[in-house]
Amino acid sequence: MTHAYEADLVCQGFKADTDLSDYQYCAVEMNTDEEIVLASEGDLMLGVLQNDPSAAGRTCRVALGGTTTAIGSAEIEEGANVQVTDNGKFKTYSSGAYAGIAVTPCGGDGQQFSLDINRVPA
Repeated sequence: MTHAYEADLVCQGFKADTDLSDYQYCAVEMNTDEEIVLASEGDLMLGVLQNDPSAAGRTCRVALGGTTTAIGSAEIEEGANVQVTDNGKFKTYSSGAYAGIAVTPCGGDGQQFSLDINRVPA
């Protein structure tokens, strides 16, 4: 298992649309009411949830930039371009919006890795 780490995070607080307590380190986006919801496959994420708000209206701490811990849905190689998949997890990029670049590898579904948020491939 690879150790995930965080560096130079830029975070902002928002309100949760629902209970997100099971989705710390997953991709999130903003709904039309300007509340935080889980991002879906191929979506352009706002950022990565840093805490675990347990109800609607609770404060979400969202990392908008920097290197964060993230949750993978499958194996991801170090240096791979990644995107959001179902349940706000991450996978190796295939189509849709980029989420960033894997700084460390991910060993499989539910495993933590380090993600450089929104860094676009060269």
